[in-house]
Amino acid sequence: MRPVKALTIAGSDSGGGAGIQADLKTFQELGVYGMSALTAVTAQNTLGVQGVYPLDAGAVAQQLDSIGEDLTPDALKTGMLFSSELIRVVAAKIRHYGWTNLVIDPVMVAKGGSPLLLEEAVAALRSELLPLAEVVTPNLPEAEILTGLPIRSLADKEEAARQLIGLGAHCAVIKGGHDQAGDRTVDLLYDGRSFDYLEAPRILTPHTHGTGCTFSAAITSGLACGMPLSSAVRQAKAFIQAAIEDGLGIGGGHGPTNHFAYQRRLRREMGGLKVDPDKMRRLLGVYFIMGSPNTGGRSPEEVLREAIAGGATLFQFREKGPGALVGSDKRDLAARLQGICREAGVPFLVNDDVPLAAELGADGVHVGQSDEPAAAIRAVLGLDKIIGVSAHTLAEARQAIRDGADYIGVGPVFPTSSKDDAEEACGPERIAELRAAGIRLPLVAIGGLTHENGARVLAAGADGLSVISAIAGAADVRASAAAFAALLR
Repeated sequence: MRPVKALTIAGSDSGGGAGIQADLKTFQELGVYGMSALTAVTAQNTLGVQGVYPLDAGAVAQQLDSIGEDLTPDALKTGMLFSSELIRVVAAKIRHYGWTNLVIDPVMVAKGGSPLLLEEAVAALRSELLPLAEVVTPNLPEAEILTGLPIRSLADKEEAARQLIGLGAHCAVIKGGHDQAGDRTVDLLYDGRSFDYLEAPRILTPHTHGTGCTFSAAITSGLACGMPLSSAVRQAKAFIQAAIEDGLGIGGGHGPTNHFAYQRRLRREMGGLKVDPDKMRRLLGVYFIMGSPNTGGRSPEEVLREAIAGGATLFQFREKGPGALVGSDKRDLAARLQGICREAGVPFLVNDDVPLAAELGADGVHVGQSDEPAAAIRAVLGLDKIIGVSAHTLAEARQAIRDGADYIGVGPVFPTSSKDDAEEACGPERIAELRAAGIRLPLVAIGGLTHENGARVLAAGADGLSVISAIAGAADVRASAAAFAALLR
């Protein structure tokens, strides 16, 4: 698999909390190969900035040429650019090489108050760089400078975001950390069509040096990996929230955030797994999936009871297809089926619907490639929930692992009628391919499984069999589930 690459064009922070140091740490933590082009060297620590030494424009241009001629980035970001001359050089090189997925962090002032962008450079930032941006990520003071608007309310934020899009950026994220009202921070994401609001608890700490650099680098990492922008922003929000909450507490002033925190949380070093990988493999055994459209008019509750009695080890509520319930009817059925699972000690997962899973306190969710990444979902549901991700290719499986999935659903292995938009069947060979490539995360086979072909899938390296119609549509549900369970023994 080709390594994913990201480039940061920014200043150096000798204290390590911001600038290219923060960016490269973030790239590394999110599984991205990081590259850098220095624009300035700063002498700084947690107490302040003691010196700023911008590089010659020719030196910056040469660095960008070295990258452009050999190491094309999948995404890139800018941070401290200092002067209009450097901004014009950077913009010209981005246009020359046709680089896309540009994230602009309009660094203007250090955490301690020292200026990092000359006043004369603001106009160049607006006219030269913003039209190239996939997304711009100002804090409130930076948004005020870029737009000329005082920002005092949510409506002001929305208008500022509109103006940033008007200046040429495809999308804008206006961060809410500088808004001291309330006990929650609200970041505003605007894509030119609709607003999205990302909330998190406000953490009262002086150790927030480099938050803007880290947040924008996390977005860059997500874009480099091919995430939709909204998913990349949500992952970045979870990354920076963990970095602030689990601060390092070093230095005598505005200390840095903890770039290790996000992955440590995903590895459960700070809370413990709900299930370890070996137990996850056992749970995946007979993975029964069902909603009311799958039961042939029979009671979903009775079908689930019979499936569990036959040996189903895990249940996923998937209410999709003709006649599927919606709203309160869907929620009420999910709650009843969850109750049956709890009585039997069988984990209850929800397909795709993260808000429903959160409302019910489900044991987890299973999501597809078009849904939010596992990391963003875990930020919503918590560390103790099971998150499964569907994958059709090795690249998708590796991305699921980077995002912190607990297991991967591989398929469709065989042709299936359960999904109208299903990918082409990949066969048991895909599971064998993932194992040969070193994928050790628990795998469950999805799609078209029967009593006749299940053994082939298990022999290829699957830990479990995910079944809908072969159990839910069987004349004898209990016997069908038992036959699948027998394949695992």
